Amino acid sequence: MFSSFRFIIRFIFLGIPLFLIGVVLVFFLWPPLLVLLPFTIVFWGAFRIRRQHMVWTLIQTALETETPIHEVLYAYASTCWGPWYRAKVILFADKIQAGYAIEETAAAVKGVLRYDMVGLLKLGGSQLSGKLLTPTATDLWQNGLILEESISRIYWYYWYLPFIIPIVSFYMIAIMPKMQMVYRDFGMPLPYVTTFVIKLSQIFINYFYLFLPLLFIVLLIPVFYFILRLGIISWRPLGMRRIVRIRDSAQFLRLFAAGLELKQPIEEIIAVYSLVVPSSYLRRLGKHFNEKIAQGANWIETLRKMYWLSRGEAALLESAVRTNHVEAMLREVANSKEQRQRTTDNITIQIFSVLCIVVFGLFSGLFAVAFFIPLVHLITALAS
Repeated sequence: MFSSFRFIIRFIFLGIPLFLIGVVLVFFLWPPLLVLLPFTIVFWGAFRIRRQHMVWTLIQTALETETPIHEVLYAYASTCWGPWYRAKVILFADKIQAGYAIEETAAAVKGVLRYDMVGLLKLGGSQLSGKLLTPTATDLWQNGLILEESISRIYWYYWYLPFIIPIVSFYMIAIMPKMQMVYRDFGMPLPYVTTFVIKLSQIFINYFYLFLPLLFIVLLIPVFYFILRLGIISWRPLGMRRIVRIRDSAQFLRLFAAGLELKQPIEEIIAVYSLVVPSSYLRRLGKHFNEKIAQGANWIETLRKMYWLSRGEAALLESAVRTNHVEAMLREVANSKEQRQRTTDNITIQIFSVLCIVVFGLFSGLFAVAFFIPLVHLITALAS
């Protein structure tokens, strides 16, 4: 009840003003925003991943070489551009120098490290070995490469829109209605394609005020998909949780493997996971998992029923439990999940590229055919 009331208050004081600002931007600044806003969002996501990877690599190197972490981070902060992020890294280093544990610092200074990294540090701290640290750094690096590729795809395809959409809008608003009257005066029947485009232009003129916000939303869907898919935002909207299930389960399994290898009880591992994970949905799943384990349920079967393990992965872990290699198998399952998701992300990017080309080609062909076929008929009739 309280959460619903809090949501309503936030919607009134934040949602409505932001919606009105968005409407104003859509109507008056929509051509440049079609390119700049999606590109900025994805670029910010890729840059954040790159910075998280760098900080994690520096911490890993400092732990392995027994170098003071705050000195390494001060040196890194001096090379950072952007005062906001530099100040955050310096705050991170100041807390460590002041005597705070690294896991406490990582949990307090948000955005410098990803939540699963904070969980690893909270579980093990300086006891973490390279085999627990390196896979997380590799996953971050691969995520950054995929997001940078999506940046280039989205940028180059969206860059055409400020040039194409005004031309198409002028064509449908100013040319097509006059074109129908001109050919009616000549007494020439219009082909079906031209009639279809004329009807389309009439709908466009009548509902122009709805078309631009709809276009803006449709263009942001691929950006939101990639941001959500790569785990940059913590939202888990109902109906879209399956999109990020593989990555969420992989990060949980890696944290779970680290806890088991460090001889931590399952309840403590889940408590750390629930403390660092930013999504309330994932915290509820962690609580559900902990309750099932407290009731005596098998943790592998519980994870399978939560759809965080497939039947094949559950069978592999059952055999690993019998041979006392469960931690290594958990890491292998997590790595295979992330590799499978990266492969799917690459395929999705290629499909998105093909769809953009097909859509642009169909619209260009449709308007070209609708305009030139009656013109050819008119010239032929006048010549004869």
